[in-house]
Order: sequence, then structure tokens, then C-alpha cells
Amino acid sequence: MDLVTAIGLMALTIVAFWRTTHLYFLSDDFVLLKYARSLHGAFWPLFTAGGGDGFFRPIGYISLVFTSAWAGANPVLWHSAALALHITNTVLVYMLAAMLGRSQLAAIFAAVLFAIHGTRPEAAVWIAGRFDLLSTFFVLCGLLLFIRSQNELASVGYVYGFASLACMILAILTKESAYVFPFLLVLLLVSDGHWSWRRLTGLISFHLVAAALFAYRWILFGGIGGYRDVQTGEPQALTLGVVHTIKALVLRTWAVLLFPINWSREPNKVLAVLVVAYVISVVCLAVVRMDRAELLFALGFVLVSILPPLHLLLIGSDLGKSRLLYLPSVGFCLMLSLAIDGLRGRVRYVIPALILAFHFAALQHNLNSWEYASEKAKAVSAAAGKCAGPGTQRIVVSGLPGVLQGVPFFVNGFREAVELQQRSPGIPIVEAIRGSPSDWRAGSCVLVWDEAKDKLSSDKAGVYMGLRPAEIDGRQTLRAKTRK
Repeated sequence: MDLVTAIGLMALTIVAFWRTTHLYFLSDDFVLLKYARSLHGAFWPLFTAGGGDGFFRPIGYISLVFTSAWAGANPVLWHSAALALHITNTVLVYMLAAMLGRSQLAAIFAAVLFAIHGTRPEAAVWIAGRFDLLSTFFVLCGLLLFIRSQNELASVGYVYGFASLACMILAILTKESAYVFPFLLVLLLVSDGHWSWRRLTGLISFHLVAAALFAYRWILFGGIGGYRDVQTGEPQALTLGVVHTIKALVLRTWAVLLFPINWSREPNKVLAVLVVAYVISVVCLAVVRMDRAELLFALGFVLVSILPPLHLLLIGSDLGKSRLLYLPSVGFCLMLSLAIDGLRGRVRYVIPALILAFHFAALQHNLNSWEYASEKAKAVSAAAGKCAGPGTQRIVVSGLPGVLQGVPFFVNGFREAVELQQRSPGIPIVEAIRGSPSDWRAGSCVLVWDEAKDKLSSDKAGVYMGLRPAEIDGRQTLRAKTRK
């Protein structure tokens, strides 16, 4: 690819995400930051034991350790690293589209759409989305290397093929969604039009290695691992029902990919107008004739890559868990770019422009919620940090929401957030509870979330030695008095 195109994609992505580098940490970010700083180069256990969260992602965690080494606890540097990785993936999407035969216009369209798609914040802004960013990076590199291996002489082709296999291994060890890589290669060969059984049998090594890694993971966890059902304790991946599967495959995934708007915040008038223009543009693309083989790969890419997180893909109107569509969206962008190549005349430029304008506006709308939640998380962390002074035995927080405007707020990470503010290993015990507090004792600093103002408010800064529950229940704000 030419340097001008790469710089252009980089500049556009930076413009779209420029304000995200100044956001604070959110929810799981605090947990991951503490974990990364605690490893101290002890990487071997990451490969020999399953994570307590049910996931086996050693390469992903190692990347966090390396980032922590130079970024420390600076959110600007952490977000800059995430943005740099997202920019790299954007360039790789352009290269993939070009290698698949798209015109330069269509390839640029695919890359830009991938860069600014409305589902990007949870993957490209949330530090916990590092696993999606890095895994997708390795998958894209592996696909590009595999395509190159098919177009080279045998001796050179084997080198590229081995490099592709290495990328697959790194991708799988970053996030389990990359187990689909061998099946993407099958789609690639079948849609190529020049496939043969000999070429397909060349994929045996990819399938065997992926199967071996899956078996090793199974041994570590004594099962499939992953999230577990709260009520039954069974892995959620094994609780899929027919209705759930149909909803995720046919409805929710495509609804979110086509209309990635966080409805927790009311859209502005500009976005409302662009929605109308966008719908018309998508309808125009839907009637364009496309090459069936190329459409097979793009559509298959989406359907195959959503299989690992299928049990989590009933994404709601707030776009929660939309990071899981980061890899599948590559196929979505390739599919729309294929339709762009089928346009003729002026609409060949007008329709792509309208589609990208809508997604840019949707992204900015969604980023507003992330910016808002970030400000509130920083304020909560600071308020709780002030409580952790001399004489404080515990911090009790009531009503702190796990999600704020569709953004992960404090589902996890409250204790770690306070420790980060305190910057001291001798921090008092921290308790985060739901509902109205009922058991106050001397030495407790009690904080209550004010839902009307989305903040923790107080009469004064410092350590509060007691609290009358009636004051909390009646006013839903922080009141403190010293017990005698």
C-alpha cells in the first residue's frame, strides 16, 4: 500500500478518537492495571494455569505488562496505546480488502468504516478491550500472510505459511475468539475460485494446532471455561437455546452492525437526519449485484467469527458487549465494500460518503457517553480515595452503578480504583455493596450514590466515623457524623 493512504487512514482515525486519550479508567481497567503491575515478568504461570475468570489469555496479559512498564498508571498513555493498535488494525483491513481484489476506493471505504464504526468505543477506548484489539491484529496478519503464501513459490510460500500459523497461535493465546481462524482460511480458499482438495489439505496443520490448543485449554479448566451462569454455575457457552441463537445470528448482530447507536443517550438532530440518509444508502447497496464467491467470504467471515461469543451477543440498545463484534465487523466492512465496487456513476462516491458520515456521527454520539462515564469514574475514585485516611477501617459504598449510560462503570474495580488513588499498600478494607447500607460501625467511611446527580456528594472531605442510616435513606446523599 502507498504511504499517503496509510497516513490518511491514521489521521482520520486520530481525528475520530482524539478526545478518548484523555479519558480515565473504567471498571475492569483498574483490575487489569493492578494485575499487570503485579506480575513483574513472571510470565510462565500464565501459560501453565487457567485464569480465575475462566479465560486463558497469556499473550494478552503479557501485552498489558509491557504496556504497564512504560505507561504506568497514566490513562493518556494507555489510551494512546489502544488507539495505536486500532489504527494498525485499520491499515490491515485496507490491505486485506486490497488483496481480496477490491478497488482502491472500496478498500479505503472498508478501512475507514472499520475505523469509525459506532461499536468501536468498547474495544478501542476501554482498556479491557485490549484482548479484542490484539487478537484481531494477529488474525488480520495471519490472513494476509496466508494469502501471500498462496501466491509465492513453494519454498517462499512455506515461510509465509509458517508465519501465518504463528499468528494464529498468538491470536488464540490472546483471546479465544481466534479459534475461528482455520475456518476463515477454508472460507478464503473456497471463495477464491481456485480451490482444490490439495490446497484444502494444506490447512490440516492449522486445524490440528487449533485443536491442540483447545484441548490444552480444556485440561486447564476441566471444561470449556468462560463465563458461568450465575444461577446454575454452568458455562454460559453450553446454555445456548434455539431462540437465543436465532436472535443473535439473525437479528441482534446485524441490527448492531447496521445501526450502532447507544440509545441510553438521546441522539442529536444531525445524527437523526443522517440516519434517514443512511437508510436510503443501505437500501441502494442492498440491490447491487455482487460476486457470490466474494460475498460468501465476507458474509461467512461475520457468521463464523460470531460463533465463539454467540452466547453473549444479545446486545441491547446501550451497545453493551459490542466489543465482541470487533473481529466480526471486519467481514461486515468487506461486505459493504464489495457492494461499493458494484456502484456506477456519481452514487459511487455519494453513497460511501453518506454511510461514513452516519457512522462518524454515531461514533461521536457514543463517545459522549464514554466521556461522561469517565468523568464520573474519576470523581468517584477521588472521593473514595479521600476517605481512605488515618483511622478508616473500611469504605462502604451504596448504590454505585455497574453501568452508566451503557458504559462499564464499576461492575468491577472499585477497590483497585481506590488503591490507585491512595497509592499506598496499607489501604483500609474496601466494600462495595448494593442497596441501602444497614450496618455502620466506628471507622466506617460511608458513600452513597446520588442517582439524580450521578455523583457521590459530601458535606466535607475526610474520614467519617459513623452515619445515621435514616439520613442516607431519606436524602440519598452522603452524610457523616462522628460517633461519641
